Amino acid sequence: NALGAGKFPEKTITIIVHASAGGGSDMFARTIATAIERNKILPVPVVAEPKPGGSGGIAFAYVAGKKKDPYFLVTATPTFLTTPIMGLTPVSMKDFTPIANLAFDELVLAVSAASKYKSIKEVLADAKANPKKISLAVTQLGGPDTICMSMVEKAAGVQFNSVVFNGQADANVAILGNHVDMSVGNPGEMMELVKAGKVRILGIFSDKRMTEAPDIPTMKEQGLNVVFRQNRSLVAPADIPAEARKVLEETLLKVTQTDLFKKYCKDNLISEGYMAGDEFTKYLTDMSGKYAVILKEMNLIKKK
Repeated sequence: NALGAGKFPEKTITIIVHASAGGGSDMFARTIATAIERNKILPVPVVAEPKPGGSGGIAFAYVAGKKKDPYFLVTATPTFLTTPIMGLTPVSMKDFTPIANLAFDELVLAVSAASKYKSIKEVLADAKANPKKISLAVTQLGGPDTICMSMVEKAAGVQFNSVVFNGQADANVAILGNHVDMSVGNPGEMMELVKAGKVRILGIFSDKRMTEAPDIPTMKEQGLNVVFRQNRSLVAPADIPAEARKVLEETLLKVTQTDLFKKYCKDNLISEGYMAGDEFTKYLTDMSGKYAVILKEMNLIKKK
């Protein structure tokens, strides 16, 4: 054992968060750390540390540089796959050990309560009549939200005017101030505004209605056949010891079974979906291929 004779883990494990503090990935990492601590799943502390920037590239490069060291993990969403595909970071999947996917975030399309749009049908009819007129808040080009909406544009034969914001919080402010017509994002980052009656959700990009929000219609049932879900996963650096990988996989499976994690999923309209080992690796490989096709169509792949 290259890490000394002891059993893994013997010291603090750090989850590096690829996005800004307070966002969805940060909440996800902190929930995992708290669940491990409260339920005494591991004998060591687990801490979350945000390293945002470069569409996740800064965090991914940092953890890739910790080769063989199982004491560092990084949060992985579709950005983990799309940032390398777009040529925005020199590291890629081969620089990591997939550990586990814990859940899936559904995406929703929202407008301000004052908006004239009451359904996705109205939005698409207007978009057909006025190409690129409807403005859409997104949080990064090539990120999950832009990929999802590019699928909408393709399926419906329309074009929106995408406006990029630093994060969902900024996008929410723009929606409330009527600076943009609509926004696409995770329900968890919008639910407070929905409850306060300030934002209306036009639909969710899931294959069926969520039990926690039965009144939100799916896009599919409204005639728009687009389903998009965002993985919430953790990966480690390449070449970590096999026994450490096994401990991490088992730890994260136990996390998904805790009351704290189940409440987090329920509160944020997140679907549980644990995958590890070969199944998770295959999922990442398949999605990487799918995203590459979409990003190429969007002209977002930097030529080498």
